[in-house]
Amino acid sequence: MIKEYEDSNLLDCKVNAYPSYTEYKGIQRYPPNFIFADLDLSTFKNSEALERALQTTLKIIRIKINGYPTVLWTGNGYHIYQPIDAVILEEFTEFNEFENPSLKFLRFTENKLTGGKSDPSHNPSFKSCMIRIPGSYNSKCSRDKNEVKIYQRWDGYRPPISLLLGSFHAYLVDQKIKEMKLKKKIEKRYGSTVGQSNSILWIETLLKTPIEDYRKNAIALILAPYLINIKKTSYDEAFRLISVWLEKCNEVRALSPNFSYRIRYSLNTAMRKQQLPMKLSTLENKNKELHTLLAQKKKA
Repeated sequence: MIKEYEDSNLLDCKVNAYPSYTEYKGIQRYPPNFIFADLDLSTFKNSEALERALQTTLKIIRIKINGYPTVLWTGNGYHIYQPIDAVILEEFTEFNEFENPSLKFLRFTENKLTGGKSDPSHNPSFKSCMIRIPGSYNSKCSRDKNEVKIYQRWDGYRPPISLLLGSFHAYLVDQKIKEMKLKKKIEKRYGSTVGQSNSILWIETLLKTPIEDYRKNAIALILAPYLINIKKTSYDEAFRLISVWLEKCNEVRALSPNFSYRIRYSLNTAMRKQQLPMKLSTLENKNKELHTLLAQKKKA
């Protein structure tokens, strides 16, 4: 590994926190004993907000599980690594009704211990829990800020997983209820056909249509809720699709603000509130010109 790192000039050096044999033929063989949280600068308004989120996270970890994790500065934010004393959740009857509880535990704890401030595009798994090597360099950052540095070192104590299992089980039950409610909500608003096809024609048309105005509202009220809650698109893919759409819009009329933060904020809101996209009839009242344009393209 060290030889490979040296050959790469210490650029983007990572190692998986988990071994390769965590699962075999659908059977979980390894406990979720390493919590990885990512606080990314791009999801915050400024560096001061990022610093506050880090201090809040460290406080939550200390209060909830008496943990003192390793913290790395990555050039783009902070990685937080907290080893715990864990068990394989699939082996316990209280988790039998849920799919992949050990995997879901990794993602639940990241959100839980950061107070919901972790990067929503970061979805740790046993196969891709890639941690950066201190002293290496992050190619995504400018040269003067791209060295990976140790901010805080783990104290060697592994908190027991039992401290988090009660809230985790409650979370799984709550998610199941929310999924059922969202499904009923979609069927009530759009009918069962949308739920089956995961597609709304006029919004698909909007994704292919660059517009001059109404972009902020289109992202927040139409595209983000549609891609997350109707299409069930991953966070990263939804971000990419909206970014591509905005690039086309900027060819029609360029706008100066950086929309990255707004896209992320809209996607996060859609996820958190299980928000559904605006109806076409509502768009007619809000923006008649856009409604007419989409209606014409829909017929074409």
